[in-house]
Amino acid sequence: MISLLNKFDNKNIVEFLMIKDMDITWIEPKTTIGDVAKGNYYYQRKGIVDAIWSELYKGNSILIAAPRRAGKTSIMRYIEDNPKEKFKVIFENIQGIDSGKRFYGRLYNLLLICLLDCLSKSQKIKKWFRQYISSKSILEIDITGRIKIETLDLNFIDEIDKLLIEINEKKEIENIVLLIDELPEVLFNINKTNNNEAKSILKNLRRWRQNKVHEKVKFVFAGSVGIHYVVNAIENRNSDLNDLATINCNPLDENEFSDYINWATENATVKYNPDLQQYLSKKIHYFLPYFINLMLKKIDEQARKKNNPEISKQMIDEAFNTIVKENDHFTDWKNRLKDYMPTDDFNFVNEILIHIAHKDEISRQTIYNKAVIYKKTTDYMDFINDLEKDGYIVEYNQKYIFVSPFLKAFWKRNNPVYHG
Repeated sequence: MISLLNKFDNKNIVEFLMIKDMDITWIEPKTTIGDVAKGNYYYQRKGIVDAIWSELYKGNSILIAAPRRAGKTSIMRYIEDNPKEKFKVIFENIQGIDSGKRFYGRLYNLLLICLLDCLSKSQKIKKWFRQYISSKSILEIDITGRIKIETLDLNFIDEIDKLLIEINEKKEIENIVLLIDELPEVLFNINKTNNNEAKSILKNLRRWRQNKVHEKVKFVFAGSVGIHYVVNAIENRNSDLNDLATINCNPLDENEFSDYINWATENATVKYNPDLQQYLSKKIHYFLPYFINLMLKKIDEQARKKNNPEISKQMIDEAFNTIVKENDHFTDWKNRLKDYMPTDDFNFVNEILIHIAHKDEISRQTIYNKAVIYKKTTDYMDFINDLEKDGYIVEYNQKYIFVSPFLKAFWKRNNPVYHG
C-alpha cells in the first residue's frame, strides 16, 4: 500500500482512500435549477455585462434579447449587485402586474427607492425628498422602500413625468438604471383585457426613454417570451422598440461550455475528463446554463446514489432520458406558446414543432404547405422567425431544426404519434 500511495500527492491520497473505503464526503456541483444564480453560483458572463454597461455609458436604454432560460435574470441581478460608479441600479421582476395603474405605480415606487438610497449622500437632496414625500401624502415607507401605492390618489403618469424632470435637474442624484424583468408577460396580460392600457405603457416608456429631460434614468428590459411578438400583437408593429439597444444573451459556445463545466465542478466530487466533457457537450448541444445544470445535477444524483464518483457515458445517457421524462422542466416551453398565441396560431406553430421532432428537420416548402392548410400563407415566416428568436428552432442548411435535443425529445415524447 505504501509503495502505491507514494505515486500520489497528498490530495490524491485522500481521494484514493475515501473511494477505497466507499466513505465519500460528497460535494455537489455548483448548479442552480429553479432560483436565480447569485453569488458563488453565478457564472460570469463578462462579455454580456460589459456590452450592457457600454450601452448605458452611451446613454441608451436596452433590450436583453434571449430565449428562455438563457440567464437574463441572473445577469441583471449581477449588475444590480455590482453597479458602476455614479450609477444607482435596481432590479424588479414585474410578473403578475395586470393593470396600467399597478404598472405605473410600481415604476413610481422604484424611482422613490432609488432616491431613498441617495439621501445619505446629500443634505440638500434629503431636504428636498422630505418635502416631496410630504407633498404627496406618503406617510410611511418600510425598510425596503415599499409604499402602498394602490392607496394613493395620484396620477402616476403625471407624477413619474415630474419626478423624472426633478431627478434630471439635481446634480447630486446619480444616474438611475431600472432593470425590468418580464415586461412582455405584463404587456400581454394587460392587453388581453385592455388594449389601450397596453399601448399606453409602450408609448409612455418610449417617451420617457427619448425625452432629454429624463436622460438620467435608463431602462433595461428583459422577458422570457418574445417581446417583438407581444408588441406586434398590441400595435401590429414594433416601432416602439426601435430606440432600444439590443444585447444578445446567447448560449455558451464550446470554449465557454468547457470552462463552465470546470467552474461548476471545481470542488465537486464528480469530475469530467475531456472525453466525458466532449460526450456531454454533444448530448446537450445547446449550451444554456439551465440545460447544463439539469444534466450536472442529475448525473451527480445518480453517482451519489451509487456512492461512486466515477461516471460513464451510459450514465450521461440515462440522465438525459430521465430529465426528458420529467416534463416539469419543459412543459413551460409549450405552455408559453399556447398561452401567448391565439388557438389557430398555436396549432400551426405546434404542428411545425411536432414535424421537426419526428422528422428531425423541416424545409421552407413544407412549412409553406402546412401554412396553406392552416391559412397562414401571408405571415407564416413571421412565426418561424419568432420561434428562432425565442430559442426553439434554428436554420441549418436551409432547413429548420430544434436548437436543443432536450426540446426535440420533449416534443416527440409529448406527441408520440404523428402522420404528417
